[in-house]
Amino acid sequence: MTKLWSDPERLHAVAPRFEQLGEEVNAALETLKSGIGAEGHCWGGDAPGKSFEAEYPQTDADGGVGQALSRLNQLMTLLKGTGDRVSTVATGLRTQDKANADPLIAKQNEV
Repeated sequence: MTKLWSDPERLHAVAPRFEQLGEEVNAALETLKSGIGAEGHCWGGDAPGKSFEAEYPQTDADGGVGQALSRLNQLMTLLKGTGDRVSTVATGLRTQDKANADPLIAKQNEV
C-alpha cells in the first residue's frame, strides 16, 4: 500500500499566494510593456543594430520581445490558476479522508 500524507488546511492557506504571485507578475509585465513601448525601436538602423535585431527581434518571432511578453503573460495565468487547483486538491483530499474514516468510526461506535 502506498502512503500519502497531506495537510489540506495548509494547502488551503497557501493557495491564495499563487493569486498574489500572478498579480505581481502581471504588475511587472505591465511595467515592462510600458518601458518597452516608451523605448520604441531601440536596436538602431545601422549594421550592428540590424544584426542584433536579427537575433533578438522586437516582434512576436522566436526569441523576440513579443514572444517573451507572451510567455510572461502565460506564467501569470498559470500562477493565478494554480491556487484554485491547489484548493480543489485539498478539498478532494479532505473529502476522501472523511469518506475513508466514516466507516471506521461507525464500526468503532458499534463496539
